[in-house]
Amino acid sequence: MKRRGAYVKALVAGGLAAGLTCATVAGPAQADVNRRPPRINSIIPVDGGLRVTWGPDTFFSGTVAGEATVLTFGGDQEGTWNDRGATTSFTIPAAHVRAYAGQAPRVTVCYLWPSVGHPSECASSDPIPIAGNVPSFPPGAGQLRPVPKPQNLRVVAYGDYRATVQWVNGSSYKKVLFRYDPGVQVDLPGNATKATTGTLVPGKTYTFKVEGAWSGGLFATRYSGWTEITYTVPKNPPFWPGGSVKKPYGPDTCKQGYVWRETTPADHVCVTPATRDQVRADNALAASRRQGWGPYGPDTCKQGYVWRGATPADHVCVTRATYNQTQADNALAASRRVP
Repeated sequence: MKRRGAYVKALVAGGLAAGLTCATVAGPAQADVNRRPPRINSIIPVDGGLRVTWGPDTFFSGTVAGEATVLTFGGDQEGTWNDRGATTSFTIPAAHVRAYAGQAPRVTVCYLWPSVGHPSECASSDPIPIAGNVPSFPPGAGQLRPVPKPQNLRVVAYGDYRATVQWVNGSSYKKVLFRYDPGVQVDLPGNATKATTGTLVPGKTYTFKVEGAWSGGLFATRYSGWTEITYTVPKNPPFWPGGSVKKPYGPDTCKQGYVWRETTPADHVCVTPATRDQVRADNALAASRRQGWGPYGPDTCKQGYVWRGATPADHVCVTRATYNQTQADNALAASRRVP
């Protein structure tokens, strides 16, 4: 049995210590989908030991020569398998469990890809109390109940080269993960039932995926598994009334790199995507920036803000810099439309 520190030493000897990343929660809001940790599925007491089962959740797993799996308990390396992720279970011997009496070690499973220089990916359980030389959590606490998958995933809208998907959550989730290729993942709140992609390529077929996550028990995060659909982007954007191949959105179709500003649904001044994002943020903050009384009536702005003035009726309160940008965009509107 390797004692504390052996696992870390083994990684250093293999030149992988710098790439080790352990986590019980999925990565950042937008991440490379290849960089997802494995999942620990169950930890069950068996004759004083612990039976651990796990499974992969990476696109790399099982596909790259030299992939290895490493399981540790506390500070001890319990097993290493160089079989491309084929091994998915192991029983930690009772003697190894007893060595942690009075402590609360974790089980950790890592995938390593030394041949391609990919960072190692790990998942850990919550601490497991060892009382009286045996695990003290209630019988069955380590056995996972399946997390229900989201249902009825579908595309409900497409426009501006972006698709909006919607689904029905199968349970009350801690969070929802939305993924589409190539390599985009977004972490959403647990009550989310809709997501919009970034810019898609006309004519290309994409796979959209969604899954839910629970927390609790021995495991910080558990996942439902993916519900997925495929979607082929129209080769031409959907035409607005009066649209054509050259001007799919009619006479107000913007040149490449510009989108409608949409201070209101009828505002078709062409601006950069960043400006439209700012418009949406300012619209959301409009009420909080109004004073509610004053020389300009109920739309009087608080100190430091002025009316945006996209149109004479646009009384949304914004910074002076945003007002200046709005007036500049108005002046450039005609030059940014497709002639």
